[in-house]
Amino acid sequence: MSSDGPVKRSSNIKRPDVGARDKKLDVLKAQLKKIDTEVQAIRKQIDGQQVGGSAVDQKQGLQNELRSFIKTQSDLKSRRQTIHDQIKNLDNELKRKKDQIATRTGGKAQFQSTEDIAARKRTIDSEISSGELSLVEEKLMIKELQSLNKLQRDLQAIEPVRKSMENDRASIAALKQELNELNPKEVSNKFEATQSKLNEIQSKNQTVYDKRQALFTKRSALYKKRDEVYSQITQIRADFDNEFKSFKQKLDKERLKREEDQKLSKLLEEKDAAAGKLQEKLLHARLPAFTYEIGAIENVLCVLDPTYVKPAKRTLEVPADSSANAQSVARKVEADDLEPIVKEEKADFFSGSGSKSKKNKKKQNSSNSSSSNGKFSLEPTLIATLAELDVTVPLNKEEVPKAIEQLNAKYEDFTSRQEAQTEKNIKEAEAQLEKLNLDYDKKEEAVKAELEQKRAKEQEELKEEN
Repeated sequence: MSSDGPVKRSSNIKRPDVGARDKKLDVLKAQLKKIDTEVQAIRKQIDGQQVGGSAVDQKQGLQNELRSFIKTQSDLKSRRQTIHDQIKNLDNELKRKKDQIATRTGGKAQFQSTEDIAARKRTIDSEISSGELSLVEEKLMIKELQSLNKLQRDLQAIEPVRKSMENDRASIAALKQELNELNPKEVSNKFEATQSKLNEIQSKNQTVYDKRQALFTKRSALYKKRDEVYSQITQIRADFDNEFKSFKQKLDKERLKREEDQKLSKLLEEKDAAAGKLQEKLLHARLPAFTYEIGAIENVLCVLDPTYVKPAKRTLEVPADSSANAQSVARKVEADDLEPIVKEEKADFFSGSGSKSKKNKKKQNSSNSSSSNGKFSLEPTLIATLAELDVTVPLNKEEVPKAIEQLNAKYEDFTSRQEAQTEKNIKEAEAQLEKLNLDYDKKEEAVKAELEQKRAKEQEELKEEN
């Protein structure tokens, strides 16, 4: 996240020129008006080139007659075909019945009717009754008589077939008679005569048709030209609409970008403020821990124990890469506009340096003087410091060694834990700074995701409008 301030954008997006579009449309509209005028003139000419009403009625009547003849011819053709199919079926049936009779009678029977058989039987009976036949001849006659009886029974069985054959022959004759009566030539002659009359009428009206056709062709050319002009108008409007949509999209994109810059800039300011506080906390964390407590103990010992020599200033080695790691995790935050804050330490009741001031010397001399005079007293600030260090305040000279012992114990405790506590303080401050950077990175991503979702929603709404 950059530390620069909010970016002020100057819109250089050019709005589509409505005036230029209207000028182009005015030219095309003038062309349309001229074309419409020419079309109206041609329509009047077409209305003037009309065929007479009687000719139209006569032509319509002849066309109806032709359609009637065509239907009659079609019906005749269909009926003749039906008759041919019936005759063919009857012929096939006759052949089948003849084959059936031939199968029952043997095909070459001498007698073809029951009357012939009855006459022959009477002849045989007469000859047998005469008694003039020999025994062999009589046996032959009896055998023939048996054959005739069998043949007579067969002929009686096929008699219905014979009668149906006669009926089939009668039907065939009737159908052929009907076929001869269905002569399409008469209808064909009427059709040709009517077609001749219709051609004559069409020839008379052809001149009018030719003139009308020429006018129709000219009108079609004007229609085509008008469609081209309409197409140009539509294209100009579509191009302008596309340019305006693009212009609007660019404005929306710029607005969203500006909104993103504002939100990110505000987020950056918040981060810089929070990071400045944490940097300040980190600077204080790098100071040795318990510095105030250790200094207070040393100063109190200087007062209570005249033999105590204040040690040299302690310096705590802080790992060189502690702050570097923090800086590598966190992004660079420029805080040129922040003023350093100096922590005000509590005013000591004496100087912390090795050489005492005149005021402190006077206090110490006063204390020593009180001790030498048998009286024991402590300054109020010294009593407050002992209470703050949780050390028993000595009420007389005999309790001073106990207080010194407690001070030395606390001194050892603070100095032994100073380095570890300092490192702990640094790590806590660096962890807080790192967490701050991560949190604001997430917030930055959330802002970008929100705006991206907003862009996608606007794009979807734009597609639905189109």
